[in-house]
Amino acid sequence: MKKSIKKIISLVIAMALTISGITYSTVAKADESEGSWKTDAVKVPSEGQLVGAGYIDVEFDNSMEGYTYTVYLDGKPVYWNGNDIVREELGEKKTDDSVTKTFTSSDEGKTEVYATTVSKHEITVKAKKDNVELTSVRNFYVSKKGLALGGDMSDKIKLSKLNCSWYYNWSTEAFNKPLDKGVQHIPMMWGSGDDNKEAMKNLVTTSNYILGFNEPDIGSQANMQFFEAVDIWNQYIKPLNLRKVSPAPAAPGGDSVWLKRFIRGDYICKNPWDGSWGLYYDYEDDATKKWIEGENEDVDAVSLHYYRNVINLQGLIEAVDTLWNLYHKPIWITEMSLFGRKGTEYDFSYENEEKRAEIQKYLEGAMEALDANPHVERYCWFSYDIDSSNDIDSSDGSGGTAMFDYTSGAYTELGRMYSSKGNPEGYNTETISDDEMFVYVPETTTPETTTPETTAKLTTSETETKNNITNKQEKSATKTVLLKQVKIKKAKNVKKKSVKIAWNKVAKAKKYQVQYAMNSKFTKKVKIKTTNKLTYTVKKLQKKKKYYFRVRAVLNGINGKWSKTRKVIIKK
Repeated sequence: MKKSIKKIISLVIAMALTISGITYSTVAKADESEGSWKTDAVKVPSEGQLVGAGYIDVEFDNSMEGYTYTVYLDGKPVYWNGNDIVREELGEKKTDDSVTKTFTSSDEGKTEVYATTVSKHEITVKAKKDNVELTSVRNFYVSKKGLALGGDMSDKIKLSKLNCSWYYNWSTEAFNKPLDKGVQHIPMMWGSGDDNKEAMKNLVTTSNYILGFNEPDIGSQANMQFFEAVDIWNQYIKPLNLRKVSPAPAAPGGDSVWLKRFIRGDYICKNPWDGSWGLYYDYEDDATKKWIEGENEDVDAVSLHYYRNVINLQGLIEAVDTLWNLYHKPIWITEMSLFGRKGTEYDFSYENEEKRAEIQKYLEGAMEALDANPHVERYCWFSYDIDSSNDIDSSDGSGGTAMFDYTSGAYTELGRMYSSKGNPEGYNTETISDDEMFVYVPETTTPETTTPETTAKLTTSETETKNNITNKQEKSATKTVLLKQVKIKKAKNVKKKSVKIAWNKVAKAKKYQVQYAMNSKFTKKVKIKTTNKLTYTVKKLQKKKKYYFRVRAVLNGINGKWSKTRKVIIKK
């Protein structure tokens, strides 16, 4: 009320002076709402927030009428060529046609900036009206580091403990549990199945990105011809107002033929034997030959998976360079790790302390190189379980890649390193304490019967930690000692849409858990059933689909090793 009276008085005085011929001027001053705007105008990112590199959403208050608003990154205006940001970090230059965006109160208070430098950054929004200029500033941090975390890999770890700026779980849905609190989930359309399509129809996400299909170039994963993938992409992914990351081929060299076809297009034709469509390269039927347009214009970044059975940091760097040189698009490494087999020269088992040290050195070097490479927007490590024989594939010597124990959620030294590296300077990082660490106990012993000889196998830090672990962790450390691995005798499609599984009895086991999914990583349509029998029949499966099964023994909440995986195709 007082403010309105002052304005009326000023207006009356101005009119009176004008009538009398005397010039009167006022100096515009920010009112209380303007002062509040300067403090709170930037809504996204929040102050001190850790965000993933690449395109970054910015939301701000542009509700004050009569003002024009401009967004700056690190004190510099953001230039656009049409609908694309001029990404100076990638070597792009602004032209005579480049412009900066301005907003009014009638526009949506939302835009993007682009940053891949792992460091502290600053968003500035300036509001101008006549001779008044208001400024609002937010500081935030950019990281490339993320994690690939399936639903069965752990529900006890916290992604914030690893200081991840993002994660994905091969699904359109976030976990929405304490383990991913405060860490952005990037949705993925895993494949072309009806369940994937249904999930996309119901997609709800706060992410500004979406990931394409998972390893479509191999039969055990999404298993799609490039032209099938193009069709599904155009129906379900292209219409989304999200930044899009290409499908992720299994081929690790960066030169995937499948991805080339998907990005750049290729010819297809009909199979002369059954009339189905296939690659022209395979059938060379000129009568039905036609060109399928690639998705180059709709892909914002390209994805790489990099698995090797030998440590080769230079190979990873070269794969990144190959991918960049082919497409000149930013790169997401959505899976990278090492796989091995016990009893071979490629054994990366957790119990091999020397190999664990080599893996840690390799990952440290990879993170340093990827953080420094402006062409890489994001990366994440794939963590096998400590006893890798019970998950995913036959790579039973991959446990040294583990960042945490799937069952207990205790972190390994590799997990602690991952938590401490790749973080922007000045960010308030979380740390992993000693009592959250995994302690390796050889299978031939238990904590109660540990001998001086076996204790000597532990490092000094491990021994100190062992003396302080909780009862819960002690139980976790003995799980593989108490219960042997289940051996499946049979997994067969016995009747309509059903699979019967049978296995051998495990000493001391009271119950058994049967887990099944539609992919070998047990991340797609995962279900788990418990029984006290040695057989179980899974019903209501989908015809002509592949399912993967595994079984483990249970004793009073203690879980044994998962069995080796069995694959069954539902033929009847």
